[in-house]
Amino acid sequence: MSDIKLKAFEKMSALELIVFVLLSIGSGVMVGIGGVSSLIANATLGELGRLVGATLFSLGIFAIVTYNMNLFTGMVAEIPNLGVKNCWRLPVCFVANALGVALVAVLAYYSPVSEIVTSQSEKIVAGKLAFDDWAIRVFCSSILCGILITISVKSRRYATQKGMSATLGVIFPIIVFAFCGFDHSVANILYLFYYGEVSWRIVGYIVIAFLGNLVGGVVFPIVSKLREYSEKKKAERQIENK
Repeated sequence: MSDIKLKAFEKMSALELIVFVLLSIGSGVMVGIGGVSSLIANATLGELGRLVGATLFSLGIFAIVTYNMNLFTGMVAEIPNLGVKNCWRLPVCFVANALGVALVAVLAYYSPVSEIVTSQSEKIVAGKLAFDDWAIRVFCSSILCGILITISVKSRRYATQKGMSATLGVIFPIIVFAFCGFDHSVANILYLFYYGEVSWRIVGYIVIAFLGNLVGGVVFPIVSKLREYSEKKKAERQIENK
């Protein structure tokens, strides 16, 4: 989720590609660990479990931002800077994130927390799919998640300029989206793994969450680019009028 400053097209060496993929897998691992801890908190801590679980989940995103790893939902915020020919990074990052989450899911499945995370995941996914209009619900939910992830990613850059804590700026939006249960396309891989269903409905769930995160995550960056363009034009007019 590090800041991406790219030209219209930038070739990547084999080593750079390997590092990119490994950092993306690492992000998936951290999201998976955060997801597992959140599931356990929800299952064991009663009414406080939801809030505690959301707070624990934020640890994964905090680690990703701190160590400049690559997370799909964070990279979406940089789409205006990527350029068309670099957008291939997004699906590659997502697949690598999913592999990292799947790795954690397998490890947790063969650990003492297996029964807890499995039953809680099944409960979450079944609740999402219980509605006839589950697809639109997931899409709207994932848009809201994408917005909050972008706020989290951008907070590292802007919080200190406003005299605020960068750490709080990063984790607070994550706590909010996790507490609300909004759909994070990468984290969903963990829950779907334990749900155990392999069908077109599950594939649709993943794709819809992916697209929703994409839409929500790019809204503010586009508005920010428009503001920069507007300010640039205003400055040019002021120079012309002198």
